[in-house]
Amino acid sequence: MAAPCNLDMISDTPARPSATPRQLRVLIVEDETLISLFLQDVLRDLGHSVSGIAPSLRTALAVAAGTPSDLAIVDVGLAGDGGDGIDTAAALLQRHGVSSLLMTGASFAELGDRIHAARPLGFLTKPYTEADVESALNGALEKITLAAVSNAP
Repeated sequence: MAAPCNLDMISDTPARPSATPRQLRVLIVEDETLISLFLQDVLRDLGHSVSGIAPSLRTALAVAAGTPSDLAIVDVGLAGDGGDGIDTAAALLQRHGVSSLLMTGASFAELGDRIHAARPLGFLTKPYTEADVESALNGALEKITLAAVSNAP
């Protein structure tokens, strides 16, 4: 004898994952083309979009002024016009409200007190893997979400 079939449990739509991460719009601020292209591919593979790629502080500010970004991934050792990566992260936050993940090949302890002005959401140490980027983005998203909840009316 066949077991009775519960039609309420049959569905044509697949089950949704219980914790789908939010897609982020990420501004990449990196002056080394190969690194920025690699990071762009990683972000897209993780389901995020790239709002722009900027090789300098001035370009990053211009992109942020015209294209919404949820966060920026900024190379601390940025060489170019306007300042380094810490200056860039601080300016993006101050002028456009865009928080940053900072990345560097150096020790973050070596960066000193200047890093506090940037108020980074997290850090990526070069060389990094796709898993490192995913972990840093998840941590940043958690902080963004907590900040939004605590600022809600």
